[in-house]
Formats: sequence, structure tokens, C-alpha cells
Amino acid sequence: MAEIKKRNTKSQIRRALIIILVFLAGFLSSDLFNSSDSSGDTLVFDDSKDRLYLVTQVIDGDTIEINGSDRVRLLEIEAPEAGECYFTESKEALSNLIEGEYVRLEKDISGADNFGRLLRYVFLPQEDTMDDTFVNDYMLEQGFADIYEVSQNKRYRDILMHGRNEAVTMRKGMWSDCEEELELEMERFETNNFPPDPTCVIKGNISKSGYGKVYFLPGCADYQRVKIDFAKGDMYFCDEAEALSHGFKKAEGCK
Repeated sequence: MAEIKKRNTKSQIRRALIIILVFLAGFLSSDLFNSSDSSGDTLVFDDSKDRLYLVTQVIDGDTIEINGSDRVRLLEIEAPEAGECYFTESKEALSNLIEGEYVRLEKDISGADNFGRLLRYVFLPQEDTMDDTFVNDYMLEQGFADIYEVSQNKRYRDILMHGRNEAVTMRKGMWSDCEEELELEMERFETNNFPPDPTCVIKGNISKSGYGKVYFLPGCADYQRVKIDFAKGDMYFCDEAEALSHGFKKAEGCK
């Protein structure tokens, strides 16, 4: 009986040691590959041209999962959310293009968003051509997503803006099937200046309808509809105190 108890004790010790070793191995692996960098990335990625990542899942029209766990938000585009017009089509388009494929990631200024997702341009290598498919631009020029206006990432801004504008003009994708989105976008083709400083995005609008000088915070009702025309005195502000000092009052939809 004593011998049996002795063997059981040794077995329990062995199992405990194995558990500890497995834990340490996982911890060290996590420490090597999940360290953060100064730009806010939750993961350190090799953005070199030769490094490829497997797209294991497409979450929606602007978010993917790579390597079975890490999420990447496509820079500079904004696809329809669940419940919005063209959500399904946008997600399916991105899935058909890159799900199960290996892609290259490229960073701009931003590293990660507030949800811990990496912010990257995504490129799909092409074996039969010299040029990779620029996935962010593809989603815009085919009408599966809109441009993300308020951004400090400008590396491919001209290319992406051109693709979006072409899709609107040619009535591609969502710009053909989503009447409300098309109406808003055509209004935005009128004079609509972007903020000189991407961190100062409070819109100060001088209303033509008798409301006077009104400012809109991101997230306020009608924020996306408001166009800023510097020529008529509209302005961008960094904070509410600055807007108030210029004689603007907060919009009713912000309260």
C-alpha cells in the first residue's frame, strides 16, 4: 500500500511539473511575440514586403483576423456596419478576395486602435503580375466601403480618395443600391474642406438656415452631414473652449 501511495505521489508531482513547464513555454512565447511597440501596437509585426500573414477570418468589410487570433482594421476605409445597407455585400466581397489567402501588411502613422486592432494597409500578392492588389483601395473603388475622413494616415490618401470618388461617380456597389448613402455622398462632393490638423475635428458651421454659428462634436447627430467650407467662415476646432471663444454654440443634436 505504501508503494502504491509513493507511485501516486510521484505521478502527481510529474503532472504538476508538466503543467508548470507548459505554462512557462506559453508565457515565454507570448513575451516574445506579444510585446508592444511605441506606436501603440499590441503586437510587434514585421511589415516588410516579404512577410505574409494568413487571413483566417473576415469579420466585416473593413476588419479581418490573421493567424487565427489577431485582428487587423483596414486603414482609411469605413465599411457598412451590421444592419446597415450593403453590410452583407461588403463582407462577402472582402471574404471572396482574401479569406484563406496570405497577405502583406503595411503600417502608416497609427499602430492600433482603441479596440486593440492593428491598423494596416493590406496587400494581396499576385503571382501573375508585378503589382499586388491593394485591398483597401479595391474595397473603395468597387463601392464596398467609404473613405474614413478623420485620419492622420496620409500615405495613400490621394489614391484612396480617387478610388472612392470614382465609385460614387460610376454608381458602383453601395452607391448604386443605397439611396441614402448616395444622397449624402453627393452632398459631400460640394465644398467640404478637411481639417488641417487631423486631431482637431470639431466642426464649426455657419448655418444658412438661421441657426447661426454652431459646432458639432464627432458622434453628434448630423456630424457626418455637416460640410465645412472655409470660404464662408466655417472652421475646425481642437476643443469646445476654442469653439465657444469664436462665437459658436453647441448643436442641439449634441445634447
